[in-house]
Amino acid sequence: MPTELGGNGGIKATETAFDIIETIHDEQPVRLTELAESVGIANSTAHDHLSTLQEHGYVVERDDGYYLALTFLDHGMRAKDYYQELLEVSKPALQQLVTETDEAVNLVVEEHDRAVYIERLTGERGVPTNSWVGKQKLLHSLSAGKAILAHLPDERVNEILDSCGLPAATEQTITSREQLLDELETIRERGVAFNDRESHAQIRAIGAPIVVEGRTYGAVSVAGPAKRLTGEYFREEISDLLLGAVNEIELKLTYM
Repeated sequence: MPTELGGNGGIKATETAFDIIETIHDEQPVRLTELAESVGIANSTAHDHLSTLQEHGYVVERDDGYYLALTFLDHGMRAKDYYQELLEVSKPALQQLVTETDEAVNLVVEEHDRAVYIERLTGERGVPTNSWVGKQKLLHSLSAGKAILAHLPDERVNEILDSCGLPAATEQTITSREQLLDELETIRERGVAFNDRESHAQIRAIGAPIVVEGRTYGAVSVAGPAKRLTGEYFREEISDLLLGAVNEIELKLTYM
């Protein structure tokens, strides 16, 4: 029997399996009938996929529904190996930045056109947000994401924007390509990027890129409550501390 292809030339069964995994990720716990409805497949098809995923250790069925299994945690830790050098050289600077600001400090990279958090440290005053290690977000809504975009080749920036568009996360999110490109130019001039409630209505953040010999490794950001990150503290004090931390990281990467 020939393999059924999906809409983009992929394998249909594989696409369905990943749709199931992503639905469980977003909605867990989720029951079989709910999952089948969300994915748009028959209950019997959902059951067959779930049975296979359970057999291979990727899904767990509990009393209240299906959950992702910890096998994904093992894969996630392995996936970070590629960034191990960056993580190791960044850790002291990130910890110092947390001590100096007492806010949330993030290390972000770009992968598959999106910002991915690979480290997150939080001070005593740091507040929980919708970001965590492994979380993916659109680059244009984040200070770290905009800092990365500002230092990628124009062709790559256009590829990312063509792929992801400029959807709004809040009323403050930049949704105009022209406006975003103008801001990227400003970011290159001043060295830092600002997120003024663009990814979360109550959060501000400052991001700076990690660039060594023309290679953009990622970016570091400091985030906190919008009502606390204001004025000179937001625009200058934290920016100076952030740039100092990033400079330390860049020097270590240069001379390793």
